[in-house]
Formats: sequence, structure tokens, C-alpha cells
Amino acid sequence: MNYQILGKTKLKVPIVGVGCMRMASMPSQDLQNFIARCLDLGMNFFDHADIYGDGRCEEVFADGIKSLNVSRDKMILQSKCGIVPGKMYDFSASHILQSVDGILKRLKTDYLDVLILHRPDVLFDGEELADAFDKLLKSGKVLHFGVSNHSPIQIQLLKKYLNQDLIVNQMQFGL
Repeated sequence: MNYQILGKTKLKVPIVGVGCMRMASMPSQDLQNFIARCLDLGMNFFDHADIYGDGRCEEVFADGIKSLNVSRDKMILQSKCGIVPGKMYDFSASHILQSVDGILKRLKTDYLDVLILHRPDVLFDGEELADAFDKLLKSGKVLHFGVSNHSPIQIQLLKKYLNQDLIVNQMQFGL
């Protein structure tokens, strides 16, 4: 497996991340086999989102990791938040903080390596968002931050408020 450094971090990630969007529908043994095979191949960067399977994907992943007895330091966990079904997008501090707490609980971990804002919220309050990121970093719940599907101008606007670097812009792509 080839690896690269993720953004301006010290995270060494495989060039292929493992998308976890459809894990909720996998039988338990198949999921364990899949995760084990990924790790055997050096694919230890797992991408989640709080809306994947209404959070169920994170839960079954955590169960699979526990069954395999995989140590947290052997994985890089990324998750996304900010999409609210029926409401569209919500980058409010209360939503982000609540989302991260839910993600951590479902993944059965104390921290995320990367938190991604899942699609742009054009009505966001920059100071409120910055406050949420500051709290998450200070508490150790999130180590790095990024966005998905943001334009360069949207990223520049976010950066005016944030004290943290946005290390990635994860673009939607399918083979």
C-alpha cells in the first residue's frame, strides 16, 4: 500500500481510504472479514459520517473493531457532520458539538482524527463555528478539521473565522 501525509498533519494515511457508508447492511461476519482484510492490506483510514445509516454504520463498525480486538492507535478515524435530513445543513455550534458526541459514542472512541463539515452551509455563523472547533480541539475530541465538497471561495471564507487549518476538502467521487 502506498501512503501519503494528510494535509499539513503528521497523519500517514493510505492513498485509498475505506468508505463506511454501506456498512450497516453487512452481516456481522462479513463486516469483520472486510475490516480485517482492509487492515491486512494497510488500509487503516476509515471514513464515516453521522448520517450514514442514521448512525448505524458507525455502530456496526465499532462492534466489528471490538470483535477483532483492534487497538484504536492502529486506525485513523474520520467522520463528517453538518447534514440534517429534512433540514438540509446545520453548522451551528450546538449541532456540531452534539453530532461529535454522538459520533464518538457510536464509534466507541474518545477522539476523531479528522472531523469533516459535510457539504457547505451557506448560512453558517463563522464565530459560532469557530467556537465549536475550538471546544472540540481543546477537549481532545477532534484532532484535525476539514470540509467536503466546498469551493475554494467557501474554504477561504471559513478560514477567516477558524483558528485551525482545514486539512482536506473531500470531494464526492465514484468509480
